[in-house]
Amino acid sequence: MCTKNIKRLKCCRIPEIRPEGWLKRQMEIQMEGLTGLLYQVWDCVGSYSGWLGGTGENWERGPYYLDGLLPLAWYLKDEEHWELACRFVEWTLESADASGNFGPVASRQDYWSRFVMLKVLIQYYEIKEDERVLKLFSGYFSYLQEEILKRPMTQWSKARIGDLLYCINWYCQQTGEVLKELAAELKSQALDWNEVFEDFPFVRPAEYYYSWDRLLAHYQKSSMDEVMKYHTNHIVNLTMGFKYPAMLSYFFDDRDYEEITDRGLEAAEHFHGVATGALNGDEHLAGNNPSRGAELCSVVEYMFSLQTMIEAFGRGDYGDKIEKLAYNALPATITEDFMAHQYLQQANQVLANRAERDWFNTNEESNMFGLEPNFGCCTANMHQGWPKLLKSLWFKENEHTLVSMVHAPSSIVTQLAGEKVHIIEETEYPFKNRICYRVAEGEAPEAVLRIWIPGWCSHIRVGQEGKQRRLGRSEDYVTVRGLKAGDEITVEFEMDIRQSHWFKDSLAVERGPLVYALNIKEQWKAVRKVAGVSDYEVYPISPWNYAISKNAPLAVAENTIGRVPFSKQNPPVVLTGTGKRLEGWCLEHNSAGLIPKSPVEIQGKPEKIELIPYGCTKLRITQFPYYVE
Repeated sequence: MCTKNIKRLKCCRIPEIRPEGWLKRQMEIQMEGLTGLLYQVWDCVGSYSGWLGGTGENWERGPYYLDGLLPLAWYLKDEEHWELACRFVEWTLESADASGNFGPVASRQDYWSRFVMLKVLIQYYEIKEDERVLKLFSGYFSYLQEEILKRPMTQWSKARIGDLLYCINWYCQQTGEVLKELAAELKSQALDWNEVFEDFPFVRPAEYYYSWDRLLAHYQKSSMDEVMKYHTNHIVNLTMGFKYPAMLSYFFDDRDYEEITDRGLEAAEHFHGVATGALNGDEHLAGNNPSRGAELCSVVEYMFSLQTMIEAFGRGDYGDKIEKLAYNALPATITEDFMAHQYLQQANQVLANRAERDWFNTNEESNMFGLEPNFGCCTANMHQGWPKLLKSLWFKENEHTLVSMVHAPSSIVTQLAGEKVHIIEETEYPFKNRICYRVAEGEAPEAVLRIWIPGWCSHIRVGQEGKQRRLGRSEDYVTVRGLKAGDEITVEFEMDIRQSHWFKDSLAVERGPLVYALNIKEQWKAVRKVAGVSDYEVYPISPWNYAISKNAPLAVAENTIGRVPFSKQNPPVVLTGTGKRLEGWCLEHNSAGLIPKSPVEIQGKPEKIELIPYGCTKLRITQFPYYVE
């Protein structure tokens, strides 16, 4: 029996939070780009969508799209797109039949796509408090209680039961109902991520265990899970699966689900992680070679799983992981105007074009930028990234205590200790280290504000009432007691440059939550248009094969954040140093060749190199071989 005391947190509701500063601008760019246009240019989520009663796509793509569009439209007060999202919601709420099932008739036998739509409806309920949502949830869970005994979960639904448990737990919190019997049956049918995480079975890339071409030649895709553990090894399933133990912890007290989660995270990062915080999977687990691919869907789903884990276990270090993904992997794989994306990104990406690469089972378009490279799941699913980040910023510990867990410019209006309080978080973090919490309204002498100190930070400066003090990281939080209008609390996280070690003992350069990459000059080539949206190849027009000196000094230049926060032309931070060309390190199979084991022996004169935030790059070297001077 697990008796571990868990301190749970609760995400603040969507209407309480607003984006500010560079984050608001980033979200506006998103809406001006494909998120705002997708209904018009991509039939999968257009007027013929099965989720509007049409004859078009009726599985996951409509719900995926709404999972980002709906909260984004609300945050930006975009009435046109809010009304569009509500059309899908209204159709869905009216679609429930007498059994309690809902959604397009043509896909009524599918479970998985309904899990996603339930997540959409949770966000809609937070905003509108429409009781029809609870009625639909009640009916659907009653339907599942009987249906899954006759027709158990399989494949995608079996692998992603953690998302359904998230929705069931939310419903129980709203209504006070206890659906432990349903949770227990789902647990018995689920892909057992606890077993996977406790003794992680995939310590090498998928091709070490399986030949994809041989499997395709001899088996149907529907039987792949029997011959290769397809769903267990699938990168998006894995990143979704991280929430599974956390969700079980709400219903059962039989195991230490927090420890199981940590074991899974540690193993996955050790064997398949790269410096950006992403996990390689192209589209199955691919090892930690920085020339292998990380799928965009896995990035945004990993962020959401981490958010649910913060709620379940109250841990700020999960917030550090969200920041690393959101401020590095997320912007790097989508164009600055949000009009094209990659299916797969590479930490060391020196060429992005239509060409064969060492992917396990994705096609030659996978690292091109476009509307629908390789497969359309990421086209539909990428939109949740920035809205889910905003939802991860603020948590409640109890009715008195507000927690600033993940840091970005934002504001919140909420009830604390029975009083309405309005706090504005003014910052250019993660590019700069200073955050000012300004209490714009309210007086709550019994309220508590707790500010998470990121794990990478060893010292912090705190300013309050005209006094500033420098503190070592003896605590995990800065704690402020009592809030009133006019209060200003400033924190400055000391952002030292760090070098972290990765595959083949390569080095990555980090500062704060940002990872820095070689600023390769890029040549963009439009290769086709689909529905007016261009697909691009990107070629390098400057050298990329540099090694860097271990512990060599780097000069830091902080610049003004421009209209595009993650801009290559005007990066908000530039690190300048030296490197040496490593002539034997060349392209192999259209990617940066296998990175040489460090330290490397190297001749030649040092050259000046620039490193900019990874999120500002589309071509880059991020994990460098190093030499010792």
